[in-house]
Amino acid sequence: MYSLAQKLFTRPQMTWMGLVSKIILVGLVLMLTLFSSVAVANAQTRCWTTVGSTGTVTDLADSEAAGIDGNHIGIRREVSNATVSIRYNVTAVSGIFGGERNTKTIAVRFVDNGDAAQVMVKLQQLNLSTGSLSTLAELNSNNFQPNFQAQERVIPFNCQRPDFDFSKNVYYIVVELIKTGADGRPLIRGIRICGNGIC
Repeated sequence: MYSLAQKLFTRPQMTWMGLVSKIILVGLVLMLTLFSSVAVANAQTRCWTTVGSTGTVTDLADSEAAGIDGNHIGIRREVSNATVSIRYNVTAVSGIFGGERNTKTIAVRFVDNGDAAQVMVKLQQLNLSTGSLSTLAELNSNNFQPNFQAQERVIPFNCQRPDFDFSKNVYYIVVELIKTGADGRPLIRGIRICGNGIC
């Protein structure tokens, strides 16, 4: 049996120990939750992305025909016949490396509303030592059904080829917007490259 003094001093100590145990348990749960959130954030694919409006029109004469509106670039409505070439620099981000046998995907959001419009997208690789230029991926809007609304198309590329090597090469995307009639409405809204392809 405990004496009154033992009860008085032991009980608060037990309560204090129980409280400390609960605080430690809550702290561990919070730490696990925090680490889980960080792991999920790190697991997300860090793809390379751009909106259409950030590209550089490669020919000053073409800039007269180009029109930027919000996140996209297209050919102005009042221009009935033009080709505008736009370039986007591709930078090294962790999410573009890997993929099944180095297979990547390129996703393009564009508008091609019919026969008087076309959007061509090419991913280019320029070797800095040799100067050789290679096309790694190519998307032609004429291979898909025309639509007055923007559509996203994803194509795989680079199956069983060497992975990106930014120490030896420069990578960039060239977009050609082609308008051959007053009704044409070619435009580009966005591009994404990810290292998540299946060969």
